[in-house]
Amino acid sequence: MKAILGILANDIRRRLKNPLSVILMLLIPVTMTLITGLVFGPEGNVDMPKIKVLLVDNDGGFFGGLLKQGMQQGELGDMLDITEVTAAEGEEMMSGGDASALIEIPEGFTANVLDGKPAEIRLVKNPSETFLPIVVEEITKTMAVLLDGGTRIFNAPMSKMRSIVDQENWPAVSDMEEVMDGAKNGVILTYGYIADSLITFTDEVAALPDSVAAVDDPVVKDFNIFAYVMPGSMMIGLLFIVELVLRGLLRERKAGTLRRMLAAPVTTGQAVAGKVGAAFAITLISSLILLAVSRLGFGVDLGDPLALFLQTVATILMCTGIITFLYGAISGERAADAVMSVMIIVMALFGGSMVPSEQMPPALQAAGRFSPVFWAADGMKKIFLLDAGVSDIRIHLLVLFLLGVLTIIPGALLIRARIAKGGW
Repeated sequence: MKAILGILANDIRRRLKNPLSVILMLLIPVTMTLITGLVFGPEGNVDMPKIKVLLVDNDGGFFGGLLKQGMQQGELGDMLDITEVTAAEGEEMMSGGDASALIEIPEGFTANVLDGKPAEIRLVKNPSETFLPIVVEEITKTMAVLLDGGTRIFNAPMSKMRSIVDQENWPAVSDMEEVMDGAKNGVILTYGYIADSLITFTDEVAALPDSVAAVDDPVVKDFNIFAYVMPGSMMIGLLFIVELVLRGLLRERKAGTLRRMLAAPVTTGQAVAGKVGAAFAITLISSLILLAVSRLGFGVDLGDPLALFLQTVATILMCTGIITFLYGAISGERAADAVMSVMIIVMALFGGSMVPSEQMPPALQAAGRFSPVFWAADGMKKIFLLDAGVSDIRIHLLVLFLLGVLTIIPGALLIRARIAKGGW
């Protein structure tokens, strides 16, 4: 252990004496995040894809239609892609993850509203998506509050409204003028938010197949474009830093220093363990620097400290493991030049480092889950934006820790075997 710690400490001291290469790698995520923030502004005015929403109208009445039409007009119409389905079709599509949310208007909704009885709107959210179902939830809440307030304002002339609605077509202007005149006093006296709303909605999470990962529903914080971009950008810099440190093994072999090290009372396994440990430590220090820049330079709320610590350690372990395994599988420095950068870019691209995964087509989103970068960036994003705790990112932590352990040990053994056989 003393030999391993000595090699680790020596590598760290060497990097601190000549930190330029690591600093250049750190500039990659910082520059990417800064440019994105300057382009879109701190509020993140990005073009979002239409949110696919399924609508089940079991009511077929006036107020059910009013709610449905309201979600298809103006800016809401530009934001939401409403598809009307039956209850059975909706449940089947949600179980397959084919929409961000399902809104169900119950039977007798219009009658309950007119009679002043509680009326409940059901919302089912797709658990495999993070942000889009939350947008639909807020829209549904707003529509429910507006509709509830409108029915209370028109409480006095409700009997006239009943006769108008029973006509099953849009009322004439003269009919509406009479209703508005009768509701004038209510408009004057009613203001503010009415807490005991008669119209409410319940939200639930759709059941997905075991192969589809779900996300929990933590509290949404104020949106910060830097917090949205930084997690993915960090991954590119951290992967290249691990690659940079481990490439030192190839350079030391070429320069003959590795042979001199092994001539001392140091085994090949200890030398490899020290180098891999140094890669982990240097990358961890680099990640702490990036987190400090995120907080102090970009105003990112770093969220729950324990969740952030575990996610950071799991991410660094995964990065170190993946790069160690790749170096164990390649034959030398020329192969490293050809393979390593390409592999990092591909993992980062599919994992959402360059284009956020939420902006990708569904097929690419599904493919992105096979990239380890996705689980690192998405977990960090949830901590920054959704104030996620450990329980909210437990799947991310499990995937990252497993990937780290299952790659770092075989990778180190492969490197040791190559060195022992005189490879590289």
